[in-house]
Amino acid sequence: MKFNNKFFMYKKTLKYVSVLLITLIYAGCQNETEILNKMGENDNMSITLKSSGALLELSYEITSYTTYKYDYEKLTEIDLAHLNPSEEKQRIEMYIMPDGTVNMVIEELDFERQINIPHEISPSDVPEIKRTEIFGNNITFYDRNRSMLSSHNIEMDKQTELANQIKNYRNEFGYDETVRMFGAIPIGMSMYAIEKMINEAEAKGQLVVHNETFVTVRTNNSEIDPETTGSQVVLIDRSLNKIVASVTYDEMENMTSRTLIGYENGEIPLLIGYYTETLWEVPSGAEVWQITNTKFDKLNFNLKN
Repeated sequence: MKFNNKFFMYKKTLKYVSVLLITLIYAGCQNETEILNKMGENDNMSITLKSSGALLELSYEITSYTTYKYDYEKLTEIDLAHLNPSEEKQRIEMYIMPDGTVNMVIEELDFERQINIPHEISPSDVPEIKRTEIFGNNITFYDRNRSMLSSHNIEMDKQTELANQIKNYRNEFGYDETVRMFGAIPIGMSMYAIEKMINEAEAKGQLVVHNETFVTVRTNNSEIDPETTGSQVVLIDRSLNKIVASVTYDEMENMTSRTLIGYENGEIPLLIGYYTETLWEVPSGAEVWQITNTKFDKLNFNLKN
């Protein structure tokens, strides 16, 4: 997505939205949905009410801990100043509308922090974003007191294919079976879509491993974006019918990132977290590994009957 006005909030919100669209993916199923984060009395209407008639509702809390791995002697003082460990906690609401429109809320939560930063950070004059709302093609930022900081038009891709899959499956197999199939959606895909992905990869000769336990699919990044290079390898666990790992490589076959995804045991495996390592460039041009551990709690999923 692109903002008409690029400023300090762009980078932060882009990260949150990326996490949201990736974790739509992995969300688990429960029979009831909490109504979270209602707006204050001074607001005209909460995003929950604005999203009335949603095809799918999803909410969860996400806690992320970020650290870095690097060679101290190769970095400058400015580099090191950019490598503060951090931890964040958000509450997420997401609404998939029948036409594929995605409405969502990202709410910053206060919690007892475990990480101590060894040096003092100067206070910032930049207003702190505590709540972000995306409704249709509009994004709005709020501070801790729910005072609006700014609002902008955005370009937000619709999840039309996902919405159509859910509606078609519900019409063909009924509500209960649809909940089972879509209750822990991997990368926006149902179990049916995972099988379709495997069959298409096999037809293209992209399968590296294919047995009763695992399927490994390797694709060139240029197939998704012609301007990119390198490749991505995805590991699918056949017992879960879910993507459990993903690794990206540059054009020289050097690993640039990897993600390991963990699920809870059960009839419908629920996402409990994932571990990511990403190669990150600091101001001097040196590269370090950014390591993020992400934990999910209070997953609630509701498919409209």
